[in-house]
Amino acid sequence: MFFKKIIENNIIPTILILLIPIFAIFSIFALEFNLFLLTVLFLLLIIIKKEFFYFKNNFFYLFIIFYFYILVNFSIQSDKSTLSVIFYFRYLLYILAISYFFLHVQKLFNNFLKTIFFLLIILNLDSTFQFIFDFNIIGMPLEEAWRVSSFFGDELILGSFIFRLLPFLFFLLLCDNLYINKKIIFSLIFFSIFVIFLSGERSSLLLTFLYCFLLSIIFYKKEYSNIYKYFIALFLILITLTLFFSKDLRFRYYEQPLNDLLNTNYDPNKHTLANIEKKNNIYFFSGQHENYLITGYRMFKDNIIFGVGPRNYRISCKDKKYNLNSFSCSTHPHNFYIQIFAETGLIGALFLVITYFWLLFSFFKKKNLKSKSLKINYILISFYLSALWPVIPSGNFFNNWLSILTYLPLSILFYKKFKIEK
Repeated sequence: MFFKKIIENNIIPTILILLIPIFAIFSIFALEFNLFLLTVLFLLLIIIKKEFFYFKNNFFYLFIIFYFYILVNFSIQSDKSTLSVIFYFRYLLYILAISYFFLHVQKLFNNFLKTIFFLLIILNLDSTFQFIFDFNIIGMPLEEAWRVSSFFGDELILGSFIFRLLPFLFFLLLCDNLYINKKIIFSLIFFSIFVIFLSGERSSLLLTFLYCFLLSIIFYKKEYSNIYKYFIALFLILITLTLFFSKDLRFRYYEQPLNDLLNTNYDPNKHTLANIEKKNNIYFFSGQHENYLITGYRMFKDNIIFGVGPRNYRISCKDKKYNLNSFSCSTHPHNFYIQIFAETGLIGALFLVITYFWLLFSFFKKKNLKSKSLKINYILISFYLSALWPVIPSGNFFNNWLSILTYLPLSILFYKKFKIEK
């Protein structure tokens, strides 16, 4: 009886969930351990109450099929020093656990949105402070002159972190019971986008622009038109002034991309595609990225059905029949699709490709956005269309931190689904 009371105590899941975005900044170990405890509580409650219907949904079935495929693929082909693939199913349990407690703990969902709201205010102010003074409020210096990182330190992932929390700010716009002025939320959204710009993460900035563009197609209304125009004009002025006064950011967003595309500053014996005859001197994002892409494509072409094994790019890239030069190797090929095709083959890639086409279909089909539920759907659809955008450098598909943050917005979808079914 006492054990059951501890499990059903709402204070514990409340604390664990509210700490998720904070731990995502300071410690991946604390984040994983926190989510593990949350999942254990969730599973115990499901067993005690026999509420197994939470597992009965199409996404759960599809995810499990994909998981078992990569698990079998991993057991046959992959280097066994990397065991995280075995526990890939945990991301699904994390999402279900979070959505379950959103449903069962009063005001937890609202408090989670408020936590993200105030956390982003602090993070944005600290990032701006670091940009101006070269160190943040706790004395952490800039790691690179053109890369603001705030509390992330030498982990240059500030822009990626903010981008993956933006859906929660858009959810805030739909909440009328939090008593936060809509103009303040809009201000925080645009301030957050500006900080992504300061982070120097070009991929995250492009994905953010794409996300905002997709949302503007769906949600642009007359009552918001003046707010849109005002903030967009202010944002463009702010970026223009920042680029004018900061030679470091001018280098990051103008000179460096131009150098990367034309490969002008690289040693031709090291960074160019030495084994590929090119008709011009223009590269896909950079000679380095094109190395990765071609190396990944060679792996896929040689292992079309099953790939070289999950997280095995880092091993197979050393093989002379795949690599172009000594700079073809990395932990991953810096593109989700090339990585999935190379590591899991056509079968594994079908899950990602079909998902993306389903998102496109859902986005463009006839819509009536009068209900809040549909608005939430389109906030999520637009986010995943952006986060999974094919033609841009990206992180490691199997990376723990990146996977947790990418899956996190789905907790809102399940929360909404469970709320309807309850």
